[in-house]
Amino acid sequence: MSDVIARQLSLLNQHDKLLNDLYHSYAARWNLSDTAFWILYIAFVQGDGCTQKEICQAWSYTRQTVNTALKSLERRGCITLVPVPGNQKSKAIRFTEAGRQLAQRIIPPLLQAECSSFGQMSEQEREALVALSQKRAALLQQAVTDALAAAGVP
Repeated sequence: MSDVIARQLSLLNQHDKLLNDLYHSYAARWNLSDTAFWILYIAFVQGDGCTQKEICQAWSYTRQTVNTALKSLERRGCITLVPVPGNQKSKAIRFTEAGRQLAQRIIPPLLQAECSSFGQMSEQEREALVALSQKRAALLQQAVTDALAAAGVP
């Protein structure tokens, strides 16, 4: 690997870590696990009715991780899980009144910060960042899959 690529990867990974730490710290200030925080975030942004399966698929969480966080949010009185009509295995996430109030205190200030910071970039910069992030993720996913296969790891 060239020195330039190694330096660039190091910077990218440091920035990824910084962002992860930022969101983790924000969640911790509200006494939430990272996953519980993201479930509140997703449910708030999407509105009531998203399912565990949708969260797992769109956000790359395991079913067990989401289930554990959902149970925690249920115990705290933040959400209820309602069976989806026609599919008894799937449950929609619904805010309780207390959960809606909590999410209203937590999520909008963060959304404002995200929009404010992202909005300071030009439209071309934002589009390029999204496109390059998607490309980086897809290429890395394939390269890791190939590396595991080459190492004989299922």
